[in-house]
Amino acid sequence: MTGGAGYIGSVTVAHLLADGFSVAVYDRLLYSGESLLAHASHPRFSLTAGDVRDTRRVAAAMAGADAVVHLAAIVGEPACSVDDEASWSINVDGAASVLDAATRTGVPRLLFVSTCSNYGLSNPDVIADEDSPLRPLSRYAEAKVAAERLVLHAEGGPATTVLRFGTICGLSARMRFDLLVSEMARAAVHGTTIELYTPDAWRPFLHVRDAARAIAAWAVAPPDMIAGRVYNVVGENYQKRGLAELVRKHFPATPIQITDRAPDLRDYRVSGKRIEQVLGFRTTRTVEDAFVETAAAIAEGCFRNPAWSGHSAVPPDPRILRRTTAV
Repeated sequence: MTGGAGYIGSVTVAHLLADGFSVAVYDRLLYSGESLLAHASHPRFSLTAGDVRDTRRVAAAMAGADAVVHLAAIVGEPACSVDDEASWSINVDGAASVLDAATRTGVPRLLFVSTCSNYGLSNPDVIADEDSPLRPLSRYAEAKVAAERLVLHAEGGPATTVLRFGTICGLSARMRFDLLVSEMARAAVHGTTIELYTPDAWRPFLHVRDAARAIAAWAVAPPDMIAGRVYNVVGENYQKRGLAELVRKHFPATPIQITDRAPDLRDYRVSGKRIEQVLGFRTTRTVEDAFVETAAAIAEGCFRNPAWSGHSAVPPDPRILRRTTAV
């Protein structure tokens, strides 16, 4: 698994180990590897530090693997805008490198984890499915679309699959507070004002533990159900206004302000029916579950500083992005 030390990756590693899988993580450790320390002595866990653009090192790390999960990426527009060229290289060239390594080593299946942000702006009366047009509105989403096409159109290598995840929420050992539900939970606990842009806009959400479950379901799915397939993985579609109501349900005194500052133009609902119908996968956790557990963890002091800049996807040292070595 590339990117196994990240927000989704660290939860997925724990889930897969608990399910009896052996997990080899390949990660640049750009945001540190503390999220994986609990598994350091696990007999079915290993960690290799490396850049996904280093094809030889990636191939060595995945030798003998039954499946590859490619999670490693610079995630989101704020993080990608720090260094557009380097971020594109990691997100697109890195995907090509992982695919090349999997082909060289004969790995039978490869999963590329993508995003529902690829749908961008859609008709609010339409729920996007896997066949809907992709309208990426950011360089991050453009890179994901480019990497998807590269992976899905590859020939002669592993059976490839794309999972498009909704906006992730919920607790992780590599916590992020720059995502909407987590950000609102932090503000609610601290009593700070929540600013909502385009309050009537829709977003698809997915609990991070359901993301891990979806990856596990893919790993054991019959080859004919995953080869060349795209699946959306979505728990609930929510309007931002609905999230505000959720906040007020649990923290009635939270000040909420509607603003047009730096508006986010994305507005889309997404269907996750295909993965239910084909793989029998259904989500089990809600946006409210994610909000409540995150708020409780903050209130109980589980985070030394929830406002720490390291709880974001923005690289702590952007200069490192241009290097292809782990150190």
